[in-house]
Amino acid sequence: MGNAAAAVFGEDTRRDVPQSYAHMAGQIGMIYEPDTQTLCSAFCVAPNVVATASHCLFQPRKGRLPNLFDMSFRLEYRDLSLSSGIAGRMAGTPKHSVAVGTTRFGKEPPLSAPKDWALAKLERPICKFGTMNVSPRATDELIEASRERRIFQLSYHWDYTHWKLAYSDRCKIRRSFKGIEWRYIRQHFSGADDLLLHDCDTGGASSGSPILMDTTDGPVVVGLNVGTYTRTRLLLSQGDVVRRQKPDIIANTAVNVRAFAPVIGPLATRTMISTEREVIDLQKELQARNLYTGPIDGIFGRGTRSAIRAYESLRGETMTGLPTRLLLTTLITEGAGAAIEHQNVREWAVKPFD
Repeated sequence: MGNAAAAVFGEDTRRDVPQSYAHMAGQIGMIYEPDTQTLCSAFCVAPNVVATASHCLFQPRKGRLPNLFDMSFRLEYRDLSLSSGIAGRMAGTPKHSVAVGTTRFGKEPPLSAPKDWALAKLERPICKFGTMNVSPRATDELIEASRERRIFQLSYHWDYTHWKLAYSDRCKIRRSFKGIEWRYIRQHFSGADDLLLHDCDTGGASSGSPILMDTTDGPVVVGLNVGTYTRTRLLLSQGDVVRRQKPDIIANTAVNVRAFAPVIGPLATRTMISTEREVIDLQKELQARNLYTGPIDGIFGRGTRSAIRAYESLRGETMTGLPTRLLLTTLITEGAGAAIEHQNVREWAVKPFD
């Protein structure tokens, strides 16, 4: 997987956004963090929530993680330029206001692309020019739509006109690419059912951009672009690599929006806990239910997020992993007696989501 160089399939079809889609330029911006020079596309899914790729927020660059305290979402539309940081940064808790599919990004299978999504709540509701219609669809429907030339992409790119939104014309979505059958491809990915393979022309800074489908009611977002799926050929001699051939680009990858669409509402409307004491209380309540086995340290990390998802799953709720005040209040109100009820699910519930 990678997303620095342009992945252009055949002729480069990128061009300026057609007039019929011009209004959508006010709904797509850029996520930027100056220390690591992180720059990705992102798009408005609620007045105060944007969607992007998780690796744009949580993947190290040159040995450093992007700093969520300095990360901002920028919108430039017509003569206006708007910017907002992530909610909670002034309280020291921006991570509390981010929902993710994964924060682990390995280069060896199983690859994380189908979980490489993130939703970030903003300090200010700057999505004033409308929000994109996120519309979960079955992969077979998207494949058929691409045959009908109804799939396209809007994105920013390092190698396109300086910070001008680009339109990638009529892309294909397929299960199999380059003669490799889906039954083999899916083995390389974790959560492959939410993976979309496509050939929209992508480049650096296009991670986090929307894959769109034309409908009778207008364009809807069906996928979130995350990277390029490549195959590296190695020549071995007695088990040692003697030559690496040029990687073969198989397809570009996106996340089906059904992976995160249900999380948008809870993130947009609920209040997050904001103090170390509250996180400690949350960890203790989850520990009492045998859902959390990490340290009681007041730090909202991967283990706490996974334990929240496990609790939400047990209650039949949308698995958000969000440390909301409503969640903490519910746990405290339930009381310690709930710990016995959850003991029999410990084996699977404590396994990290990602």
